[in-house]
Amino acid sequence: MESCELYVRERYAIAITSMVRAGRRIYLGLTGGPNALAVYDIDRNEITVMDKLFPWVAGKGYCTKIHNAMGMLDDGSLLLGEGNHFTWDGLPVTVSYFNRELPERMLARKRAQGFPEAKYTDYCLESLEHWDRTARDIGGRIVRYQPHDGTQKIISLLPQYLYVQSMIVDGVRHRAFGHTLPDNHFFFLDVDSGILKDFGRISDYAHHNMTITPEGICYGGWQDKSDGSLKLLRFDPDRNRLEHLEKIILPDIGSKIAGNQGIDQWIVTREGRMYMGTCDGRLFHFHYLGEEFELIAKMGYGGRITSMDEDEEGYIWIGAGYPHMRLFRLDPGTGSVTDYGQVNNTYERCYFHASCCFEGRLYLGETDGFSPSLHIINLKSLWEGNNESASA
Repeated sequence: MESCELYVRERYAIAITSMVRAGRRIYLGLTGGPNALAVYDIDRNEITVMDKLFPWVAGKGYCTKIHNAMGMLDDGSLLLGEGNHFTWDGLPVTVSYFNRELPERMLARKRAQGFPEAKYTDYCLESLEHWDRTARDIGGRIVRYQPHDGTQKIISLLPQYLYVQSMIVDGVRHRAFGHTLPDNHFFFLDVDSGILKDFGRISDYAHHNMTITPEGICYGGWQDKSDGSLKLLRFDPDRNRLEHLEKIILPDIGSKIAGNQGIDQWIVTREGRMYMGTCDGRLFHFHYLGEEFELIAKMGYGGRITSMDEDEEGYIWIGAGYPHMRLFRLDPGTGSVTDYGQVNNTYERCYFHASCCFEGRLYLGETDGFSPSLHIINLKSLWEGNNESASA
């Protein structure tokens, strides 16, 4: 598969973990240091890193992140949730974690981008022995960023010691819904007032992201430890009630893949259809009015559906598979799925955490490669090439 790859040239950035398009610019939320936001200019084909979006992060000794936690409000401003580079145990990533999860040769990509002295302790602590949570990690902030002039404002604080693991934004109603790391709490934010309400722990980790229906209802997932199932979580902001529904999505939540378990990603199409992908690679059509899940396909090799986006023709492009992500296309009209193969076969680990379709091109934000990059694919050429291969 042919693609153009552009790197985010920032020493402390190690992943692209969210993406939002504003006009002819695509904003990239990063796992990195104080400079946790970059922007791709479509016309100039250039990535620029924004300066010190989270200045308070400097000196922590490890990364922050905007992890599935960026959305656009109807005035064009961006809402950003501050995450933290913690394990699912709620503790900072350390060198021993990197040594197990990422072989040191992954640093070669970072060094090849002009940072020859890069080492793991640029991005994580040597150990937890001298870590002081009360001094370093008092809690995350939610920031409103104005793209037209580059200014930012902190509009809300999370409860003590909690950070944003994901946040979905209702730009029309000026609301946001999210969950935290550590402890997997659910929170609801009224953007205009800045009032954030913490609804407490959801369950053991059971979703990577949440979604909002066209009517403004938020859905996610929760893990029922009594039977090991994945069930539906619902929050109605008008009723101000978080509900652990008995609706079973998967009888068995499945094993963890790259630390994730349960729901991986959602999409709401322009026509109001909703689709959900799981960590084990299952794609569902979510009929939200009846709260029913229809299984469409099992895709990918090794699980994970981490990116879904709709093109101008109404097709949905899906990144699935771990650790070598493949590209699929769903035709919502027929329910058929086409496998276009592996996106990048030159890296030992390459998968995508965010995506954006615009003007016939698919933009994929790469994560876990230690030197974040944007893969750009011409969908028309890909489609036509696939058709020619099929007819040959």
